[in-house]
Amino acid sequence: MQVLKACRSHTALSLAISASLALLVAPQACNGQTLTDVLTGGGMGPEMVVVPAGQFLMGDGSGRGNDNERPQRSVAIDKPFAIGRYEVTFADWQTYAEANKLPMPDNEGWGLSAQRPVIHVSWRDAHAYAQWLSRETGARYRLPTEAEWEYAARGGSQTYYWWGDALDSDETRPRAHCRGCASPRLLRNKTATVGQFPANGFGLHDTAGNVWEWTASRFTQSFDGSETQSAGLLDSSPRVVRGGAWNSGPTYLRSSMRDLKQPHHRDYALGFRVLRELP
Repeated sequence: MQVLKACRSHTALSLAISASLALLVAPQACNGQTLTDVLTGGGMGPEMVVVPAGQFLMGDGSGRGNDNERPQRSVAIDKPFAIGRYEVTFADWQTYAEANKLPMPDNEGWGLSAQRPVIHVSWRDAHAYAQWLSRETGARYRLPTEAEWEYAARGGSQTYYWWGDALDSDETRPRAHCRGCASPRLLRNKTATVGQFPANGFGLHDTAGNVWEWTASRFTQSFDGSETQSAGLLDSSPRVVRGGAWNSGPTYLRSSMRDLKQPHHRDYALGFRVLRELP
């Protein structure tokens, strides 16, 4: 069973599309609709946002990115999908851990940890969580590919950051949480609770900053098309992480930024969000 919520206004997305002329969104997709699956063991899964099918320019078009973000190329997302409105939280993870009698990851002693993104989880941990969600709900959950992640994270934009080409934030209304993003002083040196910063054009929070996010894709130095594919569970090659984190500088928050971690790696600035395939 799933709980569906009404669609949000299309106004912000329409403005972003008009400005970029680079994103072609399928008109039948209900952008911004949210859904939450009921777990058979009790409780609810993560809140998901429906992202429509479309086409976008993946990679760096500013000339300020790294070589492994170029050449920029057009990527088609053929089907709508749902993706976490927020990064998976400690509260989400606790439901999974209790159901499977697993220890909780280290929360670094940061207060309100239930509302913060889960950290100290490896790629394989994240993969196992998505498989468990699939079993609990009957839907197919997984990590997003690198291409799906960037498409969702851009929220309809083609700019350096999802909100524009400059950091352009101040202490009264920062757009993201990072070292140098003018985050509130109480948040420095730790993650922020999810949803504390503005959502992008698709309604997703923290696709820039807070924690790096695992993707399903293996990392290659060349921008060779593998970013659209998932790596196998037994593949021990490095995986792509995206989005930057609370301890990253602002340039690491650009939408095209790619970095790598080994699939067994865990740390205090690394989490994930899940993708749910739609019928």
